[in-house]
Amino acid sequence: MPRDWAGESERDRSVQSYIESLLVPRDSGRGVRQQPVTLVLGPRGSGKTTLLRAFADWARKAPVVRLDVAELARQEQQPVDVLKAVAFGLEPRKKHVPRIALPAFRLVCTALGAEVDPLDRAATRRRLSQELSGPGSPWSGSQWLADVNQVAQVAASIVGLPGALTGALQLLPIGERRWLQGRVYWRLSPIRRASAVRSALDFLIELNLAYNGGADEDRRRTERVLCEVFLQELRRCYAKKDWAVRCLLLLDNVDNQLGGSVLRLLLEERGPATTSDPGPDPLVIVAMAGSYPEALQHVEFGWEHAGHTSHAYPGRWAEGEAFTPQNVAEGLCVGQLRGLTRNEVEQQAKEVLQSSSAPAPRGQAGVRWLGWAVYEITRGQPEGTARLLAALQGFAATVEWDQRLRRALEPSSALVTGLLDRLLPIDPPEGLRAALARAAAAPDLAAALVTRWLQDETTDHLRTEFQAFRRDQLRTMHLDTGDPAADGRTGTPHPLLRRLLLSALNDPHAVHAELRTEAEARGDGASAAYHALACGDLPAAAAYLDSVFEQMAPEDWCAELCRLRRAPLPASVGGDSPWERHEYLVRHLSDDAVGARLRTVTRLLAASWISPEPVADRATDRVGDPYREPLGDPYASLYAEINARFHTLATTHTRSVAWTTVLHDKAAQYNPEPWR
Repeated sequence: MPRDWAGESERDRSVQSYIESLLVPRDSGRGVRQQPVTLVLGPRGSGKTTLLRAFADWARKAPVVRLDVAELARQEQQPVDVLKAVAFGLEPRKKHVPRIALPAFRLVCTALGAEVDPLDRAATRRRLSQELSGPGSPWSGSQWLADVNQVAQVAASIVGLPGALTGALQLLPIGERRWLQGRVYWRLSPIRRASAVRSALDFLIELNLAYNGGADEDRRRTERVLCEVFLQELRRCYAKKDWAVRCLLLLDNVDNQLGGSVLRLLLEERGPATTSDPGPDPLVIVAMAGSYPEALQHVEFGWEHAGHTSHAYPGRWAEGEAFTPQNVAEGLCVGQLRGLTRNEVEQQAKEVLQSSSAPAPRGQAGVRWLGWAVYEITRGQPEGTARLLAALQGFAATVEWDQRLRRALEPSSALVTGLLDRLLPIDPPEGLRAALARAAAAPDLAAALVTRWLQDETTDHLRTEFQAFRRDQLRTMHLDTGDPAADGRTGTPHPLLRRLLLSALNDPHAVHAELRTEAEARGDGASAAYHALACGDLPAAAAYLDSVFEQMAPEDWCAELCRLRRAPLPASVGGDSPWERHEYLVRHLSDDAVGARLRTVTRLLAASWISPEPVADRATDRVGDPYREPLGDPYASLYAEINARFHTLATTHTRSVAWTTVLHDKAAQYNPEPWR
């Protein structure tokens, strides 16, 4: 397994600092506020599970519980089972926190799990009484009656909420314990006839029947009773003094029906402290999800921020900022996991180089070069970064590092096929993977919407699934740096995902050729040139670029050059070195009929297409396509050629001051090596 570096990056430490600020109270007394549930969103492979595992280990001296809700869902567990697992995990004794004992909660769990015969209430009472008061019971004598009192009071408050009150039933007092002074009335939805509730045992039996045999609404109300009892007992455990540490609940994979139900239950039952409560509950809840849980897709849970129209999720985390989730609703904050920065990738690359017996590439600049190369390929996608670095370590020490990168990323390699499986949805609909690979031939998946193959060769169901995928930023893993002009529209997939999808194409040339033909038919010369270049037809792409020279603003022309040079480099571009590949592409220039300016534009386009991207220029390089290909010229040996061709255009082929200035500036852009 590749090393995951969980908890070590600046990103992970920022999330940990946020959790620590919630876990360790800064204030004390009744002014302490209720801590929100924090929902952390991240696409597949963003490190959610490994991060929670690292946090659980970091917080092991505190009361901490980590649950994989997806695994519990596969076991057909229910929200009640999740709460029981949380309680079980919190009960072991820890320093700096109170002893956590939850007798009333355990009482309800016992009652809900008891065998109940609705046709023989007397026998059911006897069995339940023996279980609560008999040998081996955690309750001594009739101690459980006091816990029943607490549960009944909770139930009365819950079902008395607006809209939930449908009747009133009578709970008789238990004289033996002087549990209730006089007759107590409490309100409960009409789960059973009033005559059934005649004792504390009957009350517990009714909870059992409501949960196990009642309507769905009865079951949900019973879950609310159990959840409120659980929270109330936690509050009372912490009420006696100001304890140093709260309880940490880490929920993984909550983007399923069970996870959504648990989150919604906790959100509904938690709330600000009231005069009858000893204070807010001590839970710090952090939940990870790869999609917005369906149960929370309602206005009261901030779903209007989740962008079902704009397709953007709340809590975007910009590079260079601390992890600060967005408050989207009462008691709920949402944050997104960002990818790794280049510096964070470089730190991981440094460890790989230090552990290798092979010579470092580029001498003293080896760490910066490898960190840059890996970042250009993965753009900081955590799973892709970890797997690629692990694959590089698997080669013999005699293999050069750039060759390791090329071999590791061959379309048929285990890294590419395994990573694509990891990043795409689990069990995707039939045909979706092939459709996504075909659509990835264009920078934006939305470009496929006007193609004949999607309109005529796919089913309505597949088109619906394709549309749902391209609109969801968590599924496309769309880069969101806060600059749409650079990142592209929502349907622009993450550069690593696009690379992997393109690797899955059996015949990329045929796909690009078809897209080129369609673009030409609708008069879209820019798209036709892009796909012509991706087919390896450099002369056609260069002819288009030459035809618009001085026909637009110089910045726009340079942006067109940038857009074209980011076209995927086909495997058919031969040669063992960047210069050999360059000369192979421009071999047609031996024909003297090619004009001088077109010759310069052609050599410029060929060199810049093969070469890695320079440090970005905001005026010309924000073209809505974050795709990068550093392996055509991994050491930027063609930068001098690009610099020279820009100078030639500036001094020989234009008399415009504006054009000359911009072209000289572009030449200077290719002076420093991109990893410096």
